Amino acid sequence: MQGGDGEEHHEDETQSESKKRKLEKAAAELKDGEVIVINSASELEIKLFAACKLRRLAIISFMATWCGPCRYMSPEYTSLAVKYPKVVFLKVDIDEATNVAMAYKVSSIPNFFFVKEGKQIDQLVTVDKNTLEEKIAQHSV
Repeated sequence: MQGGDGEEHHEDETQSESKKRKLEKAAAELKDGEVIVINSASELEIKLFAACKLRRLAIISFMATWCGPCRYMSPEYTSLAVKYPKVVFLKVDIDEATNVAMAYKVSSIPNFFFVKEGKQIDQLVTVDKNTLEEKIAQHSV
């Protein structure tokens, strides 16, 4: 009987180590305090999966280089990433990753999608840093 208990305990440790490695790998995909540029749907999927595994809020910012309001919000978005290092800040240029923008049905920019536990929980079109920060604070608890 004692041998069975030992095997069971070893299996629990193995599962625990496996889970720990998966979380470490997920964490390595993310950059605390930085904005991560997304260039493809598969790259976005990996980052959102990592955020989900770590139970973190992810924000996808859809922008374009030619968009004046987007250029205004870009440094604001970056400063919020520094202020909220446990939130995952993702940035998608709609002209570079058109398939991602189409999948999210982006029709206005700058557009911010809030994703938690793999599900979109909110969306915001704004050029107001305070409004964006209020949404981050609301959803990051």
